[in-house]
Amino acid sequence: MSQIRNSARGSIGWCAAALLVLVVNHSQAHAQKLVIAWTSVSAFNSPFWIMPEVGFYKQEGLDVDTIFILSSPTAAKATLAGDIAISAQNSQVVADSGLAGGDLVAIGAAVNMVPFYLMSTPEIRTIADLKGKSVGISRFGAASDFGTRMFLAKHGLEANKDVAFVQIGGQPEIAAALAKKLIAAAAMSQPMAAVAEQQGARLLANMVKDEIPFVHLAITTTRRFIKDKRPQAKAFMRAYARAMHFLYTRKDESLGIFQKYTKVKDAKILESTLKYGYEFMEKVPLVKAAGFQVTLDEIGRGNPKAKQAKAQQFFDNSLIQELLDEGFFTKLWGKSPL
Repeated sequence: MSQIRNSARGSIGWCAAALLVLVVNHSQAHAQKLVIAWTSVSAFNSPFWIMPEVGFYKQEGLDVDTIFILSSPTAAKATLAGDIAISAQNSQVVADSGLAGGDLVAIGAAVNMVPFYLMSTPEIRTIADLKGKSVGISRFGAASDFGTRMFLAKHGLEANKDVAFVQIGGQPEIAAALAKKLIAAAAMSQPMAAVAEQQGARLLANMVKDEIPFVHLAITTTRRFIKDKRPQAKAFMRAYARAMHFLYTRKDESLGIFQKYTKVKDAKILESTLKYGYEFMEKVPLVKAAGFQVTLDEIGRGNPKAKQAKAQQFFDNSLIQELLDEGFFTKLWGKSPL
């Protein structure tokens, strides 16, 4: 009888232990569930398309839902609220949040400069011709807004004084507004710049030639998330780096993913979109301080707090630096990509 009791106790103990393991594993799996947001139909968001399509999240042990949110400011609010773990932002959104007391932080950068093409209706022949006209942007505070403001200022035009800014929505909606001549011009990226050109728009200026530092697409989270979920944040950055390597080394598969997410079927436009990504995207997504400093200088024209802030307050390269120190990027690319 004693042996039976002991055996029963042992069985109950084993079952309890097994149940505890199951509960812990379920809890850990649930804790790893992340929601990630991308914010524009652009080549620069393509790693956010590649990661789930190719399986890099699973490779890194992450359970992820990927969603599309139309603009950076909207995604930023959801990130601050904790509804989204990581999102695609720009340096103005991150800096504005920080200056207002928020804890958004850029942990990587896909693009560290203003990379837009300024597309216009055929009647606009020079940048000066935009005076008194309307320019389309996605949302106030979005990269198209900030980049266009800085570009026009360099050419002697002041936003909302010399040129009206109109919120249109996403890049496909902006292309449609240009085709209908509801706006005179708009900052666009690929593939929609090429689509707009097919619909009658013309390339007015290549903003890249002005070499304006700006963190156009920052991989953004909160300092709270880094503190509480650092392993997951680091796993995400590994998945992102794998997606960038895939983009450069698996061209045909990348083009197929581009077609799925952009809805563009024209092979030449898709090809030019991929080349556009190659031209600007960082193989090692370190945030460059100059992009945040220029952003703070611009914000400082209307917000005195920005004049006292330092660029380093708004980004944290430590995760990328750890991966560099561990040799992750060298192993991934077969040599140092820096």
